[in-house]
Amino acid sequence: MSKLRIAFSISLFMHIAVIATLLVSGHFSLPKVAPEAFNPEPIIEAKVIDQSQLQKQVQKVKDQQKAKRIKEEDRVKELERRAAIAERKRKQQESEVSKLKAETKKQQLDKKKAEQAAVAAREKQKQEKAKAKQLEDDRKRKELEKKKADDQAKKARAKREQEEKALKDAERKRQEAKDKAAQEKMLEEQLEAEQAVRQQKRNKQVLTEVQKYQALIKQTIQRNLIVDDAMKGQSCRFNIRLASNGLVIQVKELGGDPLVCRAGKTAILKAVELPVSDEPDVYEKLRDINFTFAPEI
Repeated sequence: MSKLRIAFSISLFMHIAVIATLLVSGHFSLPKVAPEAFNPEPIIEAKVIDQSQLQKQVQKVKDQQKAKRIKEEDRVKELERRAAIAERKRKQQESEVSKLKAETKKQQLDKKKAEQAAVAAREKQKQEKAKAKQLEDDRKRKELEKKKADDQAKKARAKREQEEKALKDAERKRQEAKDKAAQEKMLEEQLEAEQAVRQQKRNKQVLTEVQKYQALIKQTIQRNLIVDDAMKGQSCRFNIRLASNGLVIQVKELGGDPLVCRAGKTAILKAVELPVSDEPDVYEKLRDINFTFAPEI
């Protein structure tokens, strides 16, 4: 703002100096007309022409001076108008500068007050924040203590409940084990009894089946036997080993009439396969049997 004011003052001073110079000089002097050279011929015609030319020249000079004067007056008026405008602007600018200074001063004062108020507010806020932090710390500490106490009580309660539950579970398991053992024992006894009954029944069935297949084996041997009257009333004891399909694996004579033994062994081997049961327990009784053969004559 100070640079603008200095420039404005210099411009105004130069305009005033120019106007003062123009006013002091008054008017501009007319240019002198130099006399024309004397021309001896023709005298009368030369005088008329010189007079006319002179009048024209004089009038032209007057017109030029008038125009120049009018132009100068207009220029001076324009300068005065501009100077007046510049003066008004200067005064306006000075007034605005003054107002600006006052406003700046007021703003600085307000800013200072605001800064002081801000400092006081910050200090108050700091104190309140410290107080709030202390209260919050106290609250958190109490909450932590309460939480610890609650956790301890909860753990103690959980431990007591766990111990009670463990005792109940142990008692329940003991009783369940006792009941299960009793049930298993009773069931085992029932199964043993049933198994014994079934085994007895099966043994009878197997024995019957074995006897049936022994009869079938005897019939097969009898069909392949070449009889002789000398065999009547005689017998021979054999040990016969059979495969699961009835194939004769081995035949041994255990004793008896030699004729019956030779004829019986021949008849057994001739049969190749003897009747056996498909049931494992029956086959087990037949796979290695001692068999007494007496020819039916």
